Amino acid sequence: MNARFLRRGALFGALALVAFGLAIVAAACNGDDDDDTGTTPIPVATVGKLTILDPWVRTTTNDVTAAYFTVKNSGPADTLVSVKTSISPMAQIHEMVTSGATSSMQEMPNGLDVPANGEVTLKPGGYHVMVMNVKSALKEGDSVDLELTFKNAGTVKLTAHVQKGEAMSGMDMGK
Repeated sequence: MNARFLRRGALFGALALVAFGLAIVAAACNGDDDDDTGTTPIPVATVGKLTILDPWVRTTTNDVTAAYFTVKNSGPADTLVSVKTSISPMAQIHEMVTSGATSSMQEMPNGLDVPANGEVTLKPGGYHVMVMNVKSALKEGDSVDLELTFKNAGTVKLTAHVQKGEAMSGMDMGK
């Protein structure tokens, strides 16, 4: 009877130790939602109710490149009206327009709307900042200063990193 009692106690002790270990592992794996897993871009700049996320500029093969980023808005609607950069005297807000099998880029002279309590993403094949007459080649790892001006929130300066990106489908970045 004593042997049975000891075996039962040892079994319960082992089970308690396993449960405790599992609780520690679960606590370690169940961190807060703010962990940096690379899936949530880190804000780079803010102006008013606007937050700029994940800015980057494409490497160059000629004197043309493009800049991309996301604008999150926690307030009323706004408009990105202009972009300036020290690498070129000419930066324009563009959109891709597809008609049948043909895609082309066109300037958005009235700017790019940022919806109230929403976001807009500038990305390859969509909205982007076209930078023409780039003064010198941009290679991976370089940085580019951008100055974004919004109709209501004002102007914000930020730095974008240069990285390789896939060519916009069907587009010649040199024309």
